Amino acid sequence: MSLLKLRSKTEPLHTNKKIINYDENIYEEIKEPIKTTKENSSLIIGEGATIKGEIVEENEITVQGNVDGDIQCKDLIIGKTGSIKGKIKADTLYVEGSIEGEIHVKELLKLMSSSYVSGKIAYGSLQINEGGKLVGEIEFKDKNIIQEEFKEWKSL
Repeated sequence: MSLLKLRSKTEPLHTNKKIINYDENIYEEIKEPIKTTKENSSLIIGEGATIKGEIVEENEITVQGNVDGDIQCKDLIIGKTGSIKGKIKADTLYVEGSIEGEIHVKELLKLMSSSYVSGKIAYGSLQINEGGKLVGEIEFKDKNIIQEEFKEWKSL
């Protein structure tokens, strides 16, 4: 029987760390589990960061910085310091910052009190907290009915 067959595939992964005790010159090895990444990854654009170009993510994107370009993802969260100029296509969109451009939200578009959204907006359902601003061409889209997307639209 080989040693490879003795190991179980469910054993946790470990990383070895050596600890040195300088007083007694003792080396100890400690095994700690390696932190694994979540199956559903997410992207965070931090405050002060500026991204230009197209971003495509299968799951969640959180924007605290500035994005000048198109975003396509499942869930998009725009923080208070977040700003986007471009096209957005998402299932859900939560906004505390500002967005200018063409927006397609299949399900929920939620605007918090500090939000400012302008452009051509299509949504499945809409929730605006007191103080939230929504300016532009606004269109309700039923999830069950396939409609054609906006074409040749320029931001305000």
